[in-house]
Amino acid sequence: MTPMSLAETSREFEMTGGALCLDFANTLGDRPRSTQEHLGGYEDLLRFGREAEILPAADLDELDGLTKEHPRKARTAFKRAIEIRETLYRIFSGLACNREPRAEDIQALNSELRRALRQLEVRAQDGAFDWVWAGPVDAFDRPLWPVIRSAAELLASADVGSIRECASETCSWLFVDRSRTRRRRWCDMSTCGNRAKARRHYQRRKRTRASG
Repeated sequence: MTPMSLAETSREFEMTGGALCLDFANTLGDRPRSTQEHLGGYEDLLRFGREAEILPAADLDELDGLTKEHPRKARTAFKRAIEIRETLYRIFSGLACNREPRAEDIQALNSELRRALRQLEVRAQDGAFDWVWAGPVDAFDRPLWPVIRSAAELLASADVGSIRECASETCSWLFVDRSRTRRRRWCDMSTCGNRAKARRHYQRRKRTRASG
């Protein structure tokens, strides 16, 4: 097995959702107990942006510096980030359970989408064209723009019917089930899946000892 790099071992966020917007919704885990909060402040939002590689590092560095100069703006943007996260979770967890999203949540998403897409444009780069977030670099909500776009794209895609919520009793993470059978139950087989297997094995042994 290849040893993990320092960057890999120090990662705070697990990107197992299969879509950026689901990874963002998963920054609060173990709902409804909500005991696994990974976004404690604006600096964590920037850390999520770095690990998800959703913006150029230079943009995130500049925002990090501006946080010290404008702490109130950073706090306001962080509050919005949490509100957006909870809106996305309600939408996608509902779909995972075959429930229609609330109209007010879709309305809130569309409001954020209009705001984000105003910052998007096409630019020529290295002989090709690509999408670029061209809004002001000092916009504190900049890390949210790619998340909002991801949510809209997922809702409008064929994958919308494959959104699942982890079947673990202690995990509420969302993911897109792209498995061949479309019967994936766990956000990550190496964590929640293995724990579930261990619990089933323990229960079988316990029943065997009791019957013996």
